[in-house]
Amino acid sequence: MRLELLRRILTGTTTTAQLADIDTLGTMGQLHHHLRQLVSAGWVRQSGRGSYEVPAARVVPLLTGLFGSGR
Repeated sequence: MRLELLRRILTGTTTTAQLADIDTLGTMGQLHHHLRQLVSAGWVRQSGRGSYEVPAARVVPLLTGLFGSGR
């Protein structure tokens, strides 16, 4: 679920309301729990009230993790 959250945030679904509309991301409580964990780990930062972004320094490592090295 956290990788899916990262992928969605990276591709432009950035607000809690938008993320909550995606059925596969679980309940609002689960969503908030996973967002807090991602913020705590530095993979996501809050860019405003209820809005999230992937920090620029994490984009390449995230893309590598999501899509593999291509080997």
